[in-house]
This record gives sequence, structure tokens and C-alpha cells, in this order.
Amino acid sequence: MARKISEIFDSLNVVKSTFQELHDYVVDANNSHSIQDTWDTLLSDINSSSKVAVWRLFMWLFATGSWIVETLFDKHTEEITDILSAKKPHTRRWYAEESKKFQYGYAMIWKDGQYQYARIDEDAKVVKYAAASEKNGKVILKVAKESGTQKVPLSIGEKAAFTEFWAQWKDAGVRLEIVSQAADILKIDIKIIRDRLVLNGNNSLLRDASVFPIDDAITAYGNSLEFDGIITLSTLVNLIKAAEGVKDVKLNSAQHKAAGGTFATVDMSVESVSGHFVIDQASSSFTYQDYIQVSVE
Repeated sequence: MARKISEIFDSLNVVKSTFQELHDYVVDANNSHSIQDTWDTLLSDINSSSKVAVWRLFMWLFATGSWIVETLFDKHTEEITDILSAKKPHTRRWYAEESKKFQYGYAMIWKDGQYQYARIDEDAKVVKYAAASEKNGKVILKVAKESGTQKVPLSIGEKAAFTEFWAQWKDAGVRLEIVSQAADILKIDIKIIRDRLVLNGNNSLLRDASVFPIDDAITAYGNSLEFDGIITLSTLVNLIKAAEGVKDVKLNSAQHKAAGGTFATVDMSVESVSGHFVIDQASSSFTYQDYIQVSVE
């Protein structure tokens, strides 16, 4: 960051005072008849015609020239930073972030050396979730839009347009596979010991029948995962166990399948094919055991 002219002038005078041959032209703090030269003392007698004043004016001109150079370097650095920001390397994260710029129903034009939209329409940006990975020599791009609070796949028309968007936008030679499909399904077989002093038989709170802590914990688990996150069974168990009214949890088994696929057993964790998932509580098995402990004094 460029220094002020006064700061440069003062620093030059500190250095100048160390040169013996320039002592006749120094306002020296060691001389009882003078003080250390500063920007403020220069301003007080800038119209003087003495030799010392001339030297001081030379220093001021040099300080001003240095300030101009430092200011130009700041401007140059800013311009280079802007150029580098505009020329980000096409990493996996770049593919994900650029996907969110896709505008359904808008043509792209060639401008300033690249394809882009003539007008930005936030309402036309249908891709809300995107993640990219690289497997077998190609980029796997998973995307989804939003309906209410749910992640849903792009429509056939939206996916076709999105595919064409990337045909124009991606680097030449990059193999790109676009995935946008219904959520993966996870079903579980789980035993939950619940505190009947806290929970009803339908798992709502005794003091507030509108609150279902176990269901809320399962929903919170799904919402806590990043798009294309890993389904980790131990995290799910811990969240359910932490729910109000739950004393203990035992996960007997878990199965996972992608949309249109078949169920396969999950050991500890699994990666979703679509980038998102839902726990199918209807086909899952929940066994509840009541825990009641009453102290009698």
C-alpha cells in the first residue's frame, strides 16, 4: 500500500542524517541550534531560499516521485488481481460454481473472448445445488434444483439446455457427465429406547404434542449434509441419540439405492449417486422400547 508523501519524506530525512558529508544540509537533532527535519518543519519554512531549504525541496520532490511510483504499483497490483480473478483455473469447484450461473431459456452470446449471457436474470437460474468430482478421466457434475425445501432433479428440458450450456462453456477435450436425478433412498432397521416420561407413544413430546424429536433429528441429519456429501451412519445414530426423550439407539442395518436401482447394504458410509438422499421412513423398520424410571423416596 502506497505511503503518504509525508511518511516518505520523514523516512528519507532519517537516512540522510546518517551521512557525514551531508551534515551541512541537515536539520540535525544533535545540533543544539536545530531539530530533526520532518514534513511539518518543511511546511513551516517552505519559501526559504537557504541551501538547506533547497535540499529539503529536493527531498520533497523525491518523496513525491516515490509516492507516485508506489501508487502506480498499487494500481497495477489491483489490475493484476482482477485479471487473475477473472481467469480462475477450471477446478472441480469452478465447474460446480459455474453451474449455478446457468439461465434456463436464455441464449448465450460470444463477448470479450467467451460465451456469456447478455442479461442476468436471477429467476432463470434453476440450478441451486451443484458438486463436481473426477472419476475415470471425466468430470462428474451432479446438480439439483429446489422445490420448497426439497432438492429435486432438473426437468428433461432443463437438463437438455443445461447440457448445451456446458457444451459451450467447458474446456475443449474435457469429458463431462451430468447427473440430475431423484434423491437416493436410505432405509434403516433401528431400535430406539425412549423415555416415556418425555415422549408419547407416537414419539411426540408429552408437553407439546406438535413436536416429534426423533423425526426432527432424522430430518436435521439430511439437511446437515453438504450436497454430494457422504452418508455416515454413525452421525445419524448420534443425532437420533441426542434427540430429547431418546435414551439409547442401536442401528441393526442400513440399505441404500440410487433412483431406479436396487438396495445394497451399507457398512459405515456411502456416497450418494444423485448428490442428495432421503430416508424412507415408510419402508424402514423402527422398533421402540420404553424406558421408565421412577424414583420413590
